Amino acid sequence: MAFFITFGAVLTLLGALLCRSYHIKYAGYRCFPAEVLGFRSEFRSCGENEKEFLCTVVDYKSGTETIRANHTDFIPAEDIPVQRGDNISVHVDPAVPDKFLFTSDVKGTSAFGSALIIGGLLTVFFHIIWGLMF
Repeated sequence: MAFFITFGAVLTLLGALLCRSYHIKYAGYRCFPAEVLGFRSEFRSCGENEKEFLCTVVDYKSGTETIRANHTDFIPAEDIPVQRGDNISVHVDPAVPDKFLFTSDVKGTSAFGSALIIGGLLTVFFHIIWGLMF
């Protein structure tokens, strides 16, 4: 039983560390209003078919300077959440001002880390209860 309690505690600790690393990663990002200028296109092979992927290009203002930035990744064309001319909020790492993330890309925590925490706590809880009952 001590093994499972220790295992649950380790899972909880790993999950907390993973969530903390996500928080640290995105803590320095700044949010800016931006205008969608258009998209860069790339075609990729998916089996026997070719599929179009798009990279969103925006302009945002940082102080008095206008900066043109690309999304950090190409996204399947049917999954693009914005259209040309839309006004959106973007998150930018000041160290890399020409790349941005959509608000939905910025995660406050890791889903996997949260699952580890919950799984670890449940493991500890149920094995303590099991130990008290038997």
